[in-house]
Amino acid sequence: MSKYIVSAVYVGLLSSTVLTPTLSNAADVEEDALSEASIVTYEADFFIQYDPVSLLDMLQRIPGISDVLNSGRRGQGRGQRGFGNSGDQILIDGKRLAGKSNNINDTLSRIPSTQVVKIDLIRGASSGLDVQSDGLVINIILAEGASQSTTFVRVMGEYTFDHKFLPQFLVSHNGAKGNLNYTFSVERKNDNGYRPMEEIFFDELDNQTGTQNIEHEFGFRAWNFTTNLGYNFEDGAELRLNGLFEPNQFFFHEERVELGGDPDSLIWDRDTDNGRWEVGGDYSRNLGFLGRSKTLFVVNRGTEDTEVFRQRDLTDPQYTYREEFTDAVRSEKIFRTSITPTIAAGQTIEIGGEVAINTFDKVFNSFDRDEAPDPLQLKSADNVEIQENRYEVFAIHSYNITPKFVMQSSLTTEFSNIIADNIFADNTVDRRDTSLTYLKPRVNFRYDYTERDQMRLTVEKKVSQLRFDSFVTSYDAQNDEVRVGNTELLPTQTWEFVLGYEHRLANDAGTFEGQAYYHHRIDHQTRIDFTEYRDDIGGNIITVDEFFNLPPSAALRDETDFVPTQGNIDSAYIYGIDLKSNLRLGFIGVPDAVLSLGYRFEKRRSLDQFTQLMRNFARHSDHVYNINYRHDITSIGLAYGFIFNIRSDWANYDMRYFQPQSPSARMSAFAEYNLSQTIKMRLDLIEITGSQGHQTTIRYTDHIRFNEINAREERENNKPRALQVSLQGSF
Repeated sequence: MSKYIVSAVYVGLLSSTVLTPTLSNAADVEEDALSEASIVTYEADFFIQYDPVSLLDMLQRIPGISDVLNSGRRGQGRGQRGFGNSGDQILIDGKRLAGKSNNINDTLSRIPSTQVVKIDLIRGASSGLDVQSDGLVINIILAEGASQSTTFVRVMGEYTFDHKFLPQFLVSHNGAKGNLNYTFSVERKNDNGYRPMEEIFFDELDNQTGTQNIEHEFGFRAWNFTTNLGYNFEDGAELRLNGLFEPNQFFFHEERVELGGDPDSLIWDRDTDNGRWEVGGDYSRNLGFLGRSKTLFVVNRGTEDTEVFRQRDLTDPQYTYREEFTDAVRSEKIFRTSITPTIAAGQTIEIGGEVAINTFDKVFNSFDRDEAPDPLQLKSADNVEIQENRYEVFAIHSYNITPKFVMQSSLTTEFSNIIADNIFADNTVDRRDTSLTYLKPRVNFRYDYTERDQMRLTVEKKVSQLRFDSFVTSYDAQNDEVRVGNTELLPTQTWEFVLGYEHRLANDAGTFEGQAYYHHRIDHQTRIDFTEYRDDIGGNIITVDEFFNLPPSAALRDETDFVPTQGNIDSAYIYGIDLKSNLRLGFIGVPDAVLSLGYRFEKRRSLDQFTQLMRNFARHSDHVYNINYRHDITSIGLAYGFIFNIRSDWANYDMRYFQPQSPSARMSAFAEYNLSQTIKMRLDLIEITGSQGHQTTIRYTDHIRFNEINAREERENNKPRALQVSLQGSF
């Protein structure tokens, strides 16, 4: 029966009357060109029916690339160790943006659709790209030497349901003069949120002790200035430069009022001034028999100035309060160069090296006062200066073994040195000086089983970028505890094994994708026990293992000041499956509608250092469901759709608390209307569901091992609903 159902679906899909892209793997492709069977091409004419204003509008009409666009919102390469050559999935004219902080979706929205020649979807491993990928790479080809200039404008207003109106705008200008092309843009960003919540408190006997109303407000304000320059030399050399400057401010305000008995109150304010800038570039040229050379560089710098203020019971003259001050400066300098000599037909090799220098300076000071007349007391201070120097050499080999079978392999050797100085109040210095060496192999196979079926296998070892903030003491305001820094952290190493399958339906009717994977982590970062344990007899220092072998006792607890921190453990593992389908609904008579369905099952397991039990990573959900629907009514220039996400339960935990979170659902919807071929109006309704689930917090007296519950809190988490209206166009 199922066979007949599948056959009927396929007949419907094949009969869909949609304008289809060019598939390089069509039957009339020459046999010697079948190595390019992984490329699906969308010519610019394909998108005329949709009247797109920007390049981003065009991409949103292609089934199966929503994940790539979602990852682009975070910036290509942000959080990545160095520049590397994997992970970036969106290229422009075969090259990635030279920067690491760029929000690629912002860049795509600034490029007018009139400048696009075609869009190539590159499936699986392919030679000649700036990146390696075991999935989908999008390559946008722009018109060369276009003399016209275009100005793109987007004006947006967001109305939040706490009655705040937030204006935003973007102005971008593109142009070309001779061999020079350029883009300049300025953007104003505004974001605001409001979350009313209620907490219910229980004592260790589970008796309700009170309730608390919470008024939670936060906001983000930023200016964003960017520029992109490109120049094509007469000898075929190419130069691209990009710049970014973004000053921004973040504020957080929370008022908590305890109800019943004697009302109590708490005010919590956080104000942060950030600033960052970045300059990046790449240069390529032909070197004759040595092939083509590529040189990339990035220089960036960011600053952070944060003040946190907590004040309890303003009506009481004996009120208490706490203040935290943080000043941080971080920078990164990267230089990467390579050559690609021709070695044999069907083979390419890239040989090169990369140098990266990361610096991070952060000062943290915490003050508190038990009673108003008392002077401020310095409770915690930390000043850390870090420099990481990293050098690597690499070789990347691509081999078209047969017209249908492609292998891409690489080997990178990394040498790094980390110097971390912990500077104390008396100006003494505790220095860490560590040298590390890592071998990072990678091999990827792509097999085009048929013209529309592709198998992929990737085995790779990755080394993560250290998060230097974890080296320095910080303050967790929600749980009212100082988090001790750890300057001995090591990068996490991960062996990744990924097996993937993709099927593309005829006539661009959709895709089916599946992936199974297993990751083994070495030096996994998690919360660990940093306590100097002492026994209950003579106060002698003992190990963590010895502590867990001793029976709990009051003396043991009295002798110990329990301290958690971020640290490394020997190993952890991740495994799961990721399933996606993207269908044009032509088989039910709606060819201009696309339905995307996704499901991910993933286990992330490690040994909890406080309970000695295996459990999931903190804040991880085993199950995630996604539904994405878009319908373009081209006859009237209208489009609408929604995004729906469901996340299963998860938990957060530490030495003194356990926080289980119930399943949550998020939904947003939109409608777009083309006022003309160059002007579009859009309406977005954000966080329709509002509620984000129920959170329980179980707090322990000192250490979860003793299982002595101090209190239990129940909280409903809410997300602020908002209405966005935007008008954008190119002129």
